[in-house]
Amino acid sequence: MKHSMKSIPLAKPEINQDDIDAVTQVLQSSHLSRGPKVDQFEQAFSQAVDSSYACAVSSGTAGLIIALQALGVKAGDEVITPSFTVPATVNSIVAIGAIPVMVDIESETYGIDPNVLLQAITSKTKAIIIVHVFGKSAKAKIIIDIAKQHQLKVIEDACEAVGNRYENQALGTLADIGVFAFYPNKQITTGEGGMLVTDNPDLLHKFQLLRNHGRSMNGDLYDQVGFGWNFRLSDINAALGLSQLARIEKIKAQRQKIEKQYQNYLDQNNEITCPKFSSCENGSAWFVYVVKIKEYNRDEVFNAMNQSGIQCGRYFAPVHLQPFYRQKYPNLNLNNTEKIAAQCLALPFFADLKAENIEYICDKLHKYTK
Repeated sequence: MKHSMKSIPLAKPEINQDDIDAVTQVLQSSHLSRGPKVDQFEQAFSQAVDSSYACAVSSGTAGLIIALQALGVKAGDEVITPSFTVPATVNSIVAIGAIPVMVDIESETYGIDPNVLLQAITSKTKAIIIVHVFGKSAKAKIIIDIAKQHQLKVIEDACEAVGNRYENQALGTLADIGVFAFYPNKQITTGEGGMLVTDNPDLLHKFQLLRNHGRSMNGDLYDQVGFGWNFRLSDINAALGLSQLARIEKIKAQRQKIEKQYQNYLDQNNEITCPKFSSCENGSAWFVYVVKIKEYNRDEVFNAMNQSGIQCGRYFAPVHLQPFYRQKYPNLNLNNTEKIAAQCLALPFFADLKAENIEYICDKLHKYTK
């Protein structure tokens, strides 16, 4: 079987005719933004995750910024978060003038290490952002218990965990606020977009003001009652999300099938650790498929795979090592984060990845890790 350069992408969205029809209907209507599709998407999403309220926004990053502001985090407050995440998590803290306190992760979940968290809490700490890395649950319940003892607010960055559950409770609904994202490589996509969920009606009201310039939209000429952004989601994006969400179970089943195929091929390779969900995370959707490779040769394997036409990813480059943050935190060393990050390799993973492509990917991986 021939594979040209970059013939197998790392990720690609699954767009079907229903999605195209849903978007076309909005384009043919007069409601491209602030129309009925956003409301419908919010209702469908809150039902899907068993949350009282949902508020659609323009991105997961916008959701994190709004979440922090809605919880009263202000300039100078400290927010604890992992460094093993996308820059958006940490950038959202910086965006509102708060101070990110990046802490180390534990090896089982790649989430915040609760023991390290305890040592990081100070009188300036206002909130914690838990990240469910690659859609796998962090030790959220332990972290939330610690937060309660110290009267701290908790946000779940569940941007990679759409459709995922822990002990049958949707990730993103365990803490004060959950934030989801729908970028094209996610389990479902809206192109760009995000969602905040909460059970608190006061927080919902704050979300709605913050995403729309602080305006109450009550019909008064002077209706701006607070500060806000333009972080709205358009009806075009919402229509796509609504169509995709309607088949989330089918999407999850397909992704689980692909994961099993990878597992079957790679299980015998001692140079690789395959990702696994815990028994408490039954039926979760796979966001990406990230294996751990012996540290000394991960980048060599990455380059060789790419040269074979197989696009791979090095997730995540720790945020504290990014040039912008390295300048700010020159002495910050997070040993476990750095060790794990140097071993991770994301393999191609998307809904219509063919069995013969998986076999080809795994054959090459065996070759380059021997």
